[in-house]
This record gives sequence, structure tokens and C-alpha cells, in this order.
Amino acid sequence: MQAITSNKALIFVIAVLSMSMMGGCAGKERRPEYRSGYAYYPTALVQADRALDKARTEGKDRECPAEFAALKERVDESYEVYMGCRTQEAIDMAREALVRIKALCPAKPVAEIKPAPEPVLEPVTAAEPTPELYKYCVTLHLDFDIDKADIKPQFHDDIARVGDFMKKYPATTATIEGHTDDVGSPEYNMALSQRRAESVVNYLVDNFGIERSRLHAKGYGLTRPIADNATNEGRQQNRRIEAIIYCAFDVKEVKPPDRLCMSLQMEFDSGKSDVKAQYHNEIAKLGEYMKKYPTTTATIEGHTDNIGGAEYNMRLSQQRAESVVNYLVDNFGIERSRLHAKGYGSTRRIAYNDTAEGRQKNRRINAIVDCVVPQ
Repeated sequence: MQAITSNKALIFVIAVLSMSMMGGCAGKERRPEYRSGYAYYPTALVQADRALDKARTEGKDRECPAEFAALKERVDESYEVYMGCRTQEAIDMAREALVRIKALCPAKPVAEIKPAPEPVLEPVTAAEPTPELYKYCVTLHLDFDIDKADIKPQFHDDIARVGDFMKKYPATTATIEGHTDDVGSPEYNMALSQRRAESVVNYLVDNFGIERSRLHAKGYGLTRPIADNATNEGRQQNRRIEAIIYCAFDVKEVKPPDRLCMSLQMEFDSGKSDVKAQYHNEIAKLGEYMKKYPTTTATIEGHTDNIGGAEYNMRLSQQRAESVVNYLVDNFGIERSRLHAKGYGSTRRIAYNDTAEGRQKNRRINAIVDCVVPQ
């Protein structure tokens, strides 16, 4: 009798184990290929992973990188929590992340939708000035602690250059740009550069009484290097704050803090680089300025619209920039060593190329003057 009872018990245990093996994956799904660990995870976690993949396919990791990165981190964390045997907490985290992933990058109202821009290889630093509106560009190499945006006391004097200038000229406005090196992910650097730019804006508001409406913070992360990130010196140059100050007054009456950025709207004949006579006065503003301040140097940038091939536009913009350099040398006696021509083709548009007006704005010459002006 005891043997029969033992056999029945054994059969019962085997049956239970078999049912357990067959139903062990109930409420679970096979993990994505890129996940390690168990073969199966709670459905909520896998669904969050799938939603992330779908959002990435739709380009939302580029459209709103900071939010996407934060949600990816949240999903990763839910897996870690599950591995720590906190199943319900992990499921709740994944479900919450799933809702937020589905709401990523909400579509703008139809009335606000603009034509999709063409790919830009090297975007322009800031919006170009309108006629008689100039830009003073101050580069601040502020040293922040790792992953911090607090401004250290030793850099207060640097920011004061911007604050004092804007207080002296209350008609000015400024864009404060944050830039990083390439250490860390693009998403991380984009968010960090934005925080640091906002810190400088807050400092100018709190300590110099600059109205917040006159300031705009914009983080560019690692997308706009000015030096090679392969060296420590290059990375240091790339970790910077740019203050682009817009000034509506006569440039000859003001000594700029760092750099003067002038935009010359010039028309060239199709496929030509000769400077037309009607633009001589436009170039004269730059020539007279550089004669007045003989320690200045300048980069003459050529820019085109997107009509024509990329290589053709690059070559044409270089030729046109060189024509302006030659004109300054020949007519104002500026030493050629003080001038540098650089063509950017159609890679740095400042307006949409789908209208004649936009293409006109993109066909331009920029003069970026480094102003080492004696006080």
C-alpha cells in the first residue's frame, strides 16, 4: 500500500513539474536578441523594448534625443530591477516607460509644420544678421565639473564681458550656445550642453539684470567642433560657450569683445565669382573696419543655395570667397596674410531652399573678423 501511495505521489509531482514547465513562460516573452540574461522576460518589459525599437526606426532618437535616451535608460533599469527579483516593480516601470515612449516627439499642429530641411553637414553658428545688424561673438572657455552645469567663481569675470556689454547696449540680444567635445554619447552631450547654456543665461539674468527675453539658450552638444577631438588641446577648445550678440548700431562706433560677424548679401552671375560693382560699398564696410583696426584678421566664408551639385557648389563658394579676399587686398591694401577664404557650398543654410527668398538668403558671403582691438 505504501509503495502504491509513493508511486501516486511521484506521478503527481511529475505532472505538476510538467505543467510548470509548459506554463513557466506564461505572461512572459522571449527577450530581444540584444538583451542578455534569461531567455524569457515579463511581457511588459519586452513590449517596452519593441516600442523603443519602433521609435528608433521612426527617427525619434534623433528628433528628441534627450527624451529618447532617458526612456532607454528607464527600460534598461526595468530589466535590472527584474534581475534583482523585484518583478512587479520592474513591470510597473516598463509599463510607465511604454506610455511615455508612445508619446515621444508629439506631432506639431498642422499649421506649425514646416518643410523638412535638407541635411546640413556643418550648420551655421547662429541666425544671420539682417542688413545693418551685426553680431559680436564672444567665446568663453568655461571649465565645468563632470556632468555639472554650475558656473565656477573663477569664470565670473569671463561672463561679465557679455553681461557688461549687454548692459551698455540695451538694444542688444544674444544667443548663448553650449558646445562639448566628443567624450560621451551624442544624446548625453546634447542635454549637457543645453543645461550649461541655460546656466549662463540664468547667471546673466540674476547678476546683470539682463531681461530673459533678450537671451536664448541653445545646446549643440558635440555637433559643432572647432578643433580636432583627437587631442586634449582640441577637446578643450571644443568645450566652450559661445555668446552671439546681435547689435543694431554702427559697427565703427563699437569695439567688439571678441569677433565681429558680418553677413554680406551679394549676387553673383550664374557660375561666376566676379564681384559686381554694386556690391563694392558692401565690401567697403569690412575693408574700412580692417584698416581702422590693423591687428584684426578675418575669414571670408562663401555660401550657396542648393541649386546644383554639392561638389560644384563647394568649388563655386570657394571661388567667390577668394574673389572677396582679392578685392580687399587690391582695393584696401589689407595684407593677404590677414585674410582666409573658405567655401562651404550649400552645407550651412540659414533659410529653407524651397523658396526664392530662402535661396537668396543662403547665397551670401560671411566675414568672421577676429578682433584683437587695443583698448
